Amino acid sequence: MDSVVGNVFFGFVGLLLLVVQGFLVRDVFRSRSGSGLILASGLIVLFIGERVFGEGTSRAVVSGVGLLVALGAVGLRAWAWSASEGARRQGHQLALAWSGVVVGSLLLYAITLEPVTAALGLGEEALVRWNGSWRSLFPIFTLLGLLPIFQLDRLLAAHPVLMPVGAARAAQIQGVTAALAIALVFPVNYLAKQHDDEWNVAYFKTTRPGEATVSIVQTASEPVEAVLFFPPGNDVGREVEAYFDALKREGDGRLSVTRIDQALDPVRAEALKVRENGQIVLVQGEVNQKFRIDTDIDKARRDLRKLDGLVQKQLLKLTRGQNTVYFLAGHGEANWRENEDDLRKVNLYKKEILEAQNYKVKTWGVADGSTSHMPDDADTIVIAAPTEPLLPEEVQSLEKFWDEGGSLLILLDPKGAPMTELLAHIGVEQGTAPLAHAQAHADFYHGLKDRYFLATNKYGSHASVKTLSRNSQVAHMVFPGVVNVKKAENASAKVTTLIRTMPMAWQDADGDYERGPDEAQNVYDLAVAVEQDHKDADGQPTKESRAIVVGSVSWLSDDLLKALRANAQFSYDGIRWLTRNDDISGAVESEEDVQVVHTRNEDWAWFLLAIFAMPASVLGIGAIFIRTRRRTS
Repeated sequence: MDSVVGNVFFGFVGLLLLVVQGFLVRDVFRSRSGSGLILASGLIVLFIGERVFGEGTSRAVVSGVGLLVALGAVGLRAWAWSASEGARRQGHQLALAWSGVVVGSLLLYAITLEPVTAALGLGEEALVRWNGSWRSLFPIFTLLGLLPIFQLDRLLAAHPVLMPVGAARAAQIQGVTAALAIALVFPVNYLAKQHDDEWNVAYFKTTRPGEATVSIVQTASEPVEAVLFFPPGNDVGREVEAYFDALKREGDGRLSVTRIDQALDPVRAEALKVRENGQIVLVQGEVNQKFRIDTDIDKARRDLRKLDGLVQKQLLKLTRGQNTVYFLAGHGEANWRENEDDLRKVNLYKKEILEAQNYKVKTWGVADGSTSHMPDDADTIVIAAPTEPLLPEEVQSLEKFWDEGGSLLILLDPKGAPMTELLAHIGVEQGTAPLAHAQAHADFYHGLKDRYFLATNKYGSHASVKTLSRNSQVAHMVFPGVVNVKKAENASAKVTTLIRTMPMAWQDADGDYERGPDEAQNVYDLAVAVEQDHKDADGQPTKESRAIVVGSVSWLSDDLLKALRANAQFSYDGIRWLTRNDDISGAVESEEDVQVVHTRNEDWAWFLLAIFAMPASVLGIGAIFIRTRRRTS
C-alpha cells in the first residue's frame, strides 16, 4: 500500500513538473530566455523514474519522459542561441556548452545500467569498481553543468534586451566555482566514511539490579557467589562490582561477591576455567555459569547498559534450568520472520524477551506431529493469531495438552481465524468484532483508523499483571486490532480479568470506525488468565493448567515492544506465570537508548525534507539576503 501511495505521489509530482515546463517553454519562445529550469525539471523526472519506480513499464515511461524533456531543453537552448545576437548570443552559447556537460553526465550514468554492464561481461569485483567510479563522477558533472547554466539564465533574465560585454563569462566562472565547491563535499564524505573515527560523548550509566533479578537471588535454593575477574583499578570492574554490591544488599544474604585478578589468583581461575580477566562467574554449589564483558570501558559500554539482563539470564540458567516455549506454526501465525505486516512481527519477543530470559524457542507444526500430540518438553505453547483454521486433529491435541496440565498463550486477531472450539474447551469466548474507542487510543495514522489502537492502564489483580497494576499511573499499554475476551457460560475453569478497556469502548461491527446506534459503549476485557485444576483417577490433584488469552497479537509486535515499556512488562510477567516462574516479577533494568522508530510515510517525509525542503530553504534565505543587500547598496 505504501509503495502505491508513493508511486501516485511521485507521479503527481512528475505531472506537475510537466505542466510547469509548458509555461517555461512558452517563455523561451517569447523572450528567448534560458531553458535551465526545464533541463533541471527533466532531470528530476528522470530521477523519479530511476530511483522511485525502480523497474517495469512505469520506470521506462517516467524515465523516458524525463530524458526527452532534458534533451528538449538542450534543443530549446540551441534555438535561443541561433535567434540571439551580441552578448546574449554569447551567454546562450556558453549555456549550450554546459548543457553538453549535463548530457555527458547522463551518458556516464547510462554506462552503469545493467544492460551495459552485462554486455561488458564484468566480473563481480570489476563491476563494483566500474559502477563505483562512474556513479561517483556523474553527479559531479551534472552539478558542474547545471550551476553555470543557472547563473547564465539569471543574467539573461536580468538583461532581456542588451547584456554587458564580459558579463556572461563572469557568470560562468561564478557557477563553476560554486559547483566545484559543492562537489568537494563528495570526496570529503567518501574519506569520512573510509576513516570513520568515533567520539562517544553520549550519556552513559551502568544499569542497576532490577526487581526480577533480585527476586531470582532471593528465591534461589542455595546461595550464589559472584566471582568478578578484573584487574585492580579497572573502570569496567568498578562498574560491575558496584552493580553486584547493590544486588548483594537486596539479596537477603543469598549472594556473595568476590573480585579477583586472574593473574594474581591462578588457582581459583583454573578451578573456574577462566583464562583471562573480564569474566563474570556465577557459582551455586558445584555448578557455575559465566559470561564476559570487555575490560575496555569504551567497548564495554553497551554491555554495561544492559548488565541486568545479562546477569538475569545467567542466574536463571544457574538456578532454574531452561524452559521451552513452542510456537504453533503452519497456519499463517504471527512470527519473527514476518515481512509483510510490521504489526505481526514478533522478533523482539523471541530474542529480547524469551531467549534473553533463558527460554528455548521452537516451532511445532503438522510435519512435527501436531495432529497427534504436542511436544513432551513444552512448558508453554504459543498460538499467535493464525489466519487459517487449525485442523480438527490439532485442536484435539491442544485440548489434550491442556487437560494434562499444559500452559497456553493464545493471541487473537479480528481478521484471524476464530478458535472457537479450543477457547470453549478452556472456558473462554472471543468477540466477533474489533473494539474501538473515540478517545483512549494511540495516534498512529492521524485519522479514524487510530480508534482501533486501544490504549489502557486498567489492570486486574493477578501475578501476571502485578507489576503493571502497581505502576498503573505510568504503565500504559496499546492493543492494535483487538477483540474482547470473556469467560464462557458454564465454564468450569477459573477465569480472571487481566486487562480491561477504558470506559465507553464499543464493538465496531460495521467496521466504519464510528459508533452506530446499535453499538453500545461498555468496558470490555482485553486479556484474561485461565486456571484449571485436574485430578487423577484416585481424585488426587495433578498439575494445574494455565492459559493467558489476549484479544490482540499486535501488542507483542516489535514496534510496540520498543515503544511501550508496559507492553514489554506484560510479556515478561505473562510468560513467567505460564511457565510457573511467577515468584519472579518486576522489570529488567536497562540504560540502553530507546530507538526512534518512524513509519514508512514518516521516512518519506524526512527524506523529502532533507533532499528538497532544507536546501530550498537555504537557497531562499540566500536569495533574500542578496536582494536585500543590492537594494541597500
